[in-house]
Amino acid sequence: MLVSSIARLNVHNTLNNSVSKQNNNASNSAHTFGGEHELSMLNKIDNKLSLDLSTNKLLYNVNFLQEKFSAKHDQNNVKKSLNVLA
Repeated sequence: MLVSSIARLNVHNTLNNSVSKQNNNASNSAHTFGGEHELSMLNKIDNKLSLDLSTNKLLYNVNFLQEKFSAKHDQNNVKKSLNVLA
């Protein structure tokens, strides 16, 4: 997602550079993020962050279900102790 947006920005930058070369006969060949090497690095970072988000979501859901189960278990223990006292 991030890498495709950067690739689009690089294409727009290249198009703008070619138009300015034609109009000004000037050479402006600077790329937005330094070429393909930087895009592969950003792709790796993007993939790592998406995995981190998925892992955090999974851990949150597991913790939520454990708390829910614990509360239900405690409630059942209270009911059982009240039945024993009665």
